Amino acid sequence: MNGQMKIASAPAAYSGRQIALHWIVFVLVAFQFAIGNQMSHLFNAAHGGNSTRANSIWTPVHISVGVLILVLMLARLGLRRIDGVPPPPKQRPALEWLRGAVHAGLYVDLIGAPIVGLIAYLWLPELAPLHKLMTRPILVALFALHFAGALWHWLVVRDDVMTRMVRPAK
Repeated sequence: MNGQMKIASAPAAYSGRQIALHWIVFVLVAFQFAIGNQMSHLFNAAHGGNSTRANSIWTPVHISVGVLILVLMLARLGLRRIDGVPPPPKQRPALEWLRGAVHAGLYVDLIGAPIVGLIAYLWLPELAPLHKLMTRPILVALFALHFAGALWHWLVVRDDVMTRMVRPAK
């Protein structure tokens, strides 16, 4: 290869490693979401607020999982370039725009939230409300739209969009 990175053309489906990262990130985000209320109490206590009964073990766990999500999302970006991505199905222009906006929003949020959260915890606690905004209403809305789109393709359009994120390209 002479030291050059191979860039794939558009495959029919995602690669096995793209699919694995997608679902690993999903599980990690669900975990973060589940312990999020604990983190609010611990963050406030760590920055001069009221003490809490929440177990402090959750702070390094939450930070470590957040950094892992950041690393995996950056890896996903790299794999998009290396392995390629299947072309989106043709649909109405408004739905194509929405699909692009939701995917871009998920990447920005899932890369940006760990960065903002780490900066808020270590240096600028004033950023905590932005982190909470990114991880609660924004991420929930993006997830809901992403999930609705997947259901739309599976139950209404009945195309192969769902299978592309479950069955790897050959």
